[in-house]
Amino acid sequence: MKTMRCIPPLLTTTLVLVLAASAAAQTKPKLAVSPLPPGIEAKPKPKQKPPGKPFGLVLTRHLDQAIGIDAQSAALEAQRRAVASRYAQANSFTPGSPYFGGSRQERVKGNVQGYRESELEIGMPIWLPGEREAYELNVTAGVAEIVERLALRRLDVAALVRDAWWMAQRTAKDAAIARDRLATARDIGHDMKRRVELGENAAQDELLARNETLAAETEVAQTDAAAKAARAAYEVLTDGATPDGTLEAPLPARPPEDHPALRAPIAALAKAQAQMRLIETGFIDNPEIAIFGRNEQGTEPATEDPIRSNNNTVGVRFRIPLPTPGRNIPRIAEAQAEFDRANAEFGRAQRLVAAEINAARAAVAAARRADSLAAKRLSVATEQFDLARRSFRLGEINAFDLYRVRQLQLDAQRARASAAIDLGVALSRLNQAFGYAPTL
Repeated sequence: MKTMRCIPPLLTTTLVLVLAASAAAQTKPKLAVSPLPPGIEAKPKPKQKPPGKPFGLVLTRHLDQAIGIDAQSAALEAQRRAVASRYAQANSFTPGSPYFGGSRQERVKGNVQGYRESELEIGMPIWLPGEREAYELNVTAGVAEIVERLALRRLDVAALVRDAWWMAQRTAKDAAIARDRLATARDIGHDMKRRVELGENAAQDELLARNETLAAETEVAQTDAAAKAARAAYEVLTDGATPDGTLEAPLPARPPEDHPALRAPIAALAKAQAQMRLIETGFIDNPEIAIFGRNEQGTEPATEDPIRSNNNTVGVRFRIPLPTPGRNIPRIAEAQAEFDRANAEFGRAQRLVAAEINAARAAVAAARRADSLAAKRLSVATEQFDLARRSFRLGEINAFDLYRVRQLQLDAQRARASAAIDLGVALSRLNQAFGYAPTL
């Protein structure tokens, strides 16, 4: 029997196939982000501002701190990274993983003795025409959509920070008015006590002064507690920032299409369109192509001299799936449904943004008018109280009339402070309606 020898071409072919599979598995595609679709621009992430002076336009820094601990923002950022990781597949020369396989057969019965067959194969799926570009566009649109959703979430958090800021300012104003009430009550009380001791007023007037002082002390305790609670709530929301400094200036109107509440559904529409294009190009599963090598050995029986055969074969295999309605129709229907949903969300967002802007403008106009009237009322009430105090010292009015005028001044002070806060709230909500997050 002759010694069995493998023909060198088979080993060479097998070695080439193995090296090609190893190179394909170790290829590291670049994660290059393609340009976004027209009409969608990814907003740059806000720069983190180092801690600086506690006064000034500090709300931007506070908003950054609030975003830093916001769970939804963190989830969206993680989702953006996950979607962007699909660029690895978009930049790959194959849509799936290459594979390496083989087989070994031995014939145990038949007219050919010692027949053996060995086969090695390496293959990979391939992109359909235009599918790779459509897939990359789909990834780009997905990243752009999440970027816009992050911007919209930042605006939502800005609304929470603004409301918490103004709640802290309102309670601080209330506490300041309460302390002023207490100081005035003590001042009048000392004067009242002296006048009672001199016999110029009845003891009942001193009791009236003590009652007002106790009421003022109660209000101070209540308003201080409310102010501390509001500051604590703001600190929890902003990761320790305190509501001190200046909030923000009114900003001009801008084109509605720049509003984050509209840019997000526009990006969702672009994502749905990219998905439909991907489905159209990928109308079948990815074809596969492979190269194989086969070695066949056996002994052909003969009467005198058996013939030993050793054959090597190299070939190509391919597999092309066929399109079926059962595969394609559901995918097309799902993509169309997503497009219709995104289109409906866009129309709804347009109506809501327009309504919010109109309502915010009306609220600002009303708040300006109320603030002006409250300022005039406070001026009149303060002048009236000053006259009442002088009249009380001259004995022209009694203590009851004095405290009644004082109550009118307190009501005017509270109304003036509330009107000023309401105006600030209205201006912040107008910026919010325009789609502005706080900026320096």
